[in-house]
Amino acid sequence: MKKVLFTISFLLNISITLAQELQTVKLNPPESSDLSDLEFLNDELQGVDHLMLGELTHMYGNIFEMKARVVEYAHKQLGFTTIAMEAPMYDLWKMNQKGFTPFDFKEAIWGVWSASVEFQRVIDYIEKNQIKVIGFDSQFLNTSDFIEDFYDYCESTTIELKLDQDDLGIIIEGILDNGTIEEEDINYVSYEKELKRVIQKIERLETTETNYYWLQFTKNLLASSQDANQNRQPILTTDFGNKNHNIRDKQMADNLLSYIAKNPNEKLIIWADNIHVINDNSSITKPVSSAFISMGTHIKHALKKNVYSLATIHANDSLFDTGTQKWEQTPVLKNSFEDQLRSFNEPFLFISSEQKAMHTPKQTRILDFVDFTSARLDQLHDGYLFLAAATLPKHKNTTETNSAETPELVETIKPISNGTHRLFKGQVLNSQNKEPIPFATLVLKKEEIYRVADENGFFEVPVRSDQIKKALVSISSMGFEPQSIKLENLAEKLYLTPKFQELTEVIIKGFLSPKAVLKKAVYNKEKNHPVQPFNFKRYGRVITNVNDTTKVDFEMLSKDYDRGYLSPYVITQRVEQIKWNKNLFPEKISTSSQFFSYRQNAIRYANILHKRKYKKFDLKFVTSTQAEDEGLYIIAFSTERDKWNYTNRSYPTKYSGKVYIKKGSFAIVKVIENWETALDKEELDIYAKNNTQLRDKIALLSKEENKCTYSDINNDAVYYATNFYNSRYLESVSKQNKSQNSIIEMDSHLFDFEINNPEEIEYYEYNNKKENSLYRVAYSQKFWDTFYEEKLPLFLN
Repeated sequence: MKKVLFTISFLLNISITLAQELQTVKLNPPESSDLSDLEFLNDELQGVDHLMLGELTHMYGNIFEMKARVVEYAHKQLGFTTIAMEAPMYDLWKMNQKGFTPFDFKEAIWGVWSASVEFQRVIDYIEKNQIKVIGFDSQFLNTSDFIEDFYDYCESTTIELKLDQDDLGIIIEGILDNGTIEEEDINYVSYEKELKRVIQKIERLETTETNYYWLQFTKNLLASSQDANQNRQPILTTDFGNKNHNIRDKQMADNLLSYIAKNPNEKLIIWADNIHVINDNSSITKPVSSAFISMGTHIKHALKKNVYSLATIHANDSLFDTGTQKWEQTPVLKNSFEDQLRSFNEPFLFISSEQKAMHTPKQTRILDFVDFTSARLDQLHDGYLFLAAATLPKHKNTTETNSAETPELVETIKPISNGTHRLFKGQVLNSQNKEPIPFATLVLKKEEIYRVADENGFFEVPVRSDQIKKALVSISSMGFEPQSIKLENLAEKLYLTPKFQELTEVIIKGFLSPKAVLKKAVYNKEKNHPVQPFNFKRYGRVITNVNDTTKVDFEMLSKDYDRGYLSPYVITQRVEQIKWNKNLFPEKISTSSQFFSYRQNAIRYANILHKRKYKKFDLKFVTSTQAEDEGLYIIAFSTERDKWNYTNRSYPTKYSGKVYIKKGSFAIVKVIENWETALDKEELDIYAKNNTQLRDKIALLSKEENKCTYSDINNDAVYYATNFYNSRYLESVSKQNKSQNSIIEMDSHLFDFEINNPEEIEYYEYNNKKENSLYRVAYSQKFWDTFYEEKLPLFLN
């Protein structure tokens, strides 16, 4: 009897053990076109009309491709009809108004997908099978179009806006483009009240397709606004999900659930991040993550078993930091869910949550970049796709993912030795009123020394003793006559003479104020400047200097493609000639877009020329001492407003400049913008936390100038940019009390314009190595000899 009982007990234990072992399904590789391995979805999705398809962050290419296989199977074999993207609901609606094209689709979704080679599989499948695609994200991409469409919709439905439309547009733009609240003209309480009133008005209208979408768009705007208002101080955490996301997730759920209710016969594949498709996070005890209520939680509560959440997970032991462009170690915790899956020694697996082995808490990194959290994985998601190694997305013509920002060129300044160096100190002053000139620049070109005076005009210039007799220092500041002085004659007080005089009394027939003149120029941009695509050639020169040593100096010739000055798209270019004068950072410099993709064209980007914002600046007429400025209105502008909405900078800065306008036509012929910035440690802690170049700084002084010149190249009264010049001076002190100074100068001369039948040069989201690589062509001495002789003198005169 004991033997029989022992045998029964033994068999029972084996049965329990086997039941608790994790059951998996082996999958084909992401690139495979054979979908037979996905037949398990027939059982998993039985009775399910809506599949939430998650991904572990938006940064892994083979995860995109594995998800693409699921999309194909769900559509072909299970009858799913519609793809709903975690992309702006408004922008994809606009695309659908015109009809699907791959280009327009990519412009309406986030770049993490549109630039990925792996995601192209999804785009091709949508196009080939004419699948309906919608967006459900409450965020927006094309803000300017949305604002105009919003006003047109309100007018068409006789919904009167009680707030000034210009002021309302400004606050909307700040929220949607930069997540900042602009309250100088409208306080947030009044703004939110107005949005809620408009929503109530739309809700009372007849139920039509148009009214449905504009109700959702306005609710999306309200959610984005509440998000920006409540999250002015972000939660500093590596957790993917935290309460900062709750407003957006709730609104995304509302977008989807309202769409499903309106279209009951459609079966949706919902493409999103894992965190947005969590079913239930009640098993999480970690305070940050437990406070998060995902979109999926709202949807699961509403649809019950009619929705299925399929997440992706990987076991990478390192993470690519896009800020530092380095791989950081993120070891997999022993005995965690990822470690357990890795032990199967299979590269790709499916794991259903409907098994006993998934019903106990496990450590997982599915909720965090680095840290592991205990959770009931069967409650988080209904199933998991496991990739042992997640790979970075490939981008067309390159396998690299490089930042398009200007490269960080860092080196510590060497201490000045007594006897071999001399430190010149002084102050730059206005010769007329003897007031300090803040942020004046002092340049010793041959000695490769660049300095910026502080906000009170004080400067320090260190030079070697053997340079003093020969060196020439150039002192300049926007709005003043530049001055060159022998270094040995450099006085403690330097005086610059103003180029401009303020006009105290101006009477202009028909226009009595600088605001009226500037308004005319702004509203005539479409008439006076190119709005259709065109090509031009660019001669560009870049010089970077770090701690009084030139590190990079190159010249290039490119063919550029511009979609027109009202287009939101950046200029694209093909490098055709290159001349390296110096390059001590070859590993950091690879493409022309690292230098020439900045907001260079003021007509396209400058807020002083924005149709709503120009009137918020302080404006005054000035007169110039330069003969070339005859026949022009010159308007000096400045502002005390220091948010992105006016300065295009994410930190407080003094933004000012001048706009030159041709009398008669009101064409803009020159724009000079100037940014002067001084930040202390407290300000840097607030505004530079996400800037890898400034994280360790305790003091920062910078001056940036952007100058654009426009010319009537065809004598047809259409003014094209013929010169862009940008210089950025930076001085800083690190937490280690090390000083650093740097400068970058980017000068572009534009010529040989092709107006008819322009060649479209491919747009790049990251780097298009095929077109804009600085190494795609070899140096040609013959070309540069001819160029210097025939072309360059035309630019320099």
